[in-house]
Amino acid sequence: MAVTRLRVRVGGNWYSVEVGDLSRSPVTVTVEGETFEVEVEGLAGPAPARPRRGRTQTPGILVPPPASRVNPTSAEGNVIRSPMPGRVISILVRPGDAVSVGQEVCVVEAMKMEQSIRSPQNGVVKEIRVQPMDSVRTNAPLLELE
Repeated sequence: MAVTRLRVRVGGNWYSVEVGDLSRSPVTVTVEGETFEVEVEGLAGPAPARPRRGRTQTPGILVPPPASRVNPTSAEGNVIRSPMPGRVISILVRPGDAVSVGQEVCVVEAMKMEQSIRSPQNGVVKEIRVQPMDSVRTNAPLLELE
């Protein structure tokens, strides 16, 4: 895997950027020492999902949160919510995709720790309510299943 090192200017600021293998999406990009996985339009899709190192997998993510933790004014039982405040790193599904219980659907990062967010039920992705790099709060809606 070839890594391309670049120096890019955004506005008036210069950044050191390393871009990973561009043969398939997502592509690993490191900006000033912070690594991101970005999707690039027109590249082959991601490889089949497999366990990733360095991510915590909270058992509570596999089951819907108790009603006491869900916004009481929300009647949305099919909404997957963020278990913690942080930043959305990647979204691994698209509207119309079928998902199964325990399937990783997105990744949220807090304090350099990535948390795999997994589907609590079988369903079809109806709507994605966040984008990569969005900041989210605890219980913020991430995506909705049909």
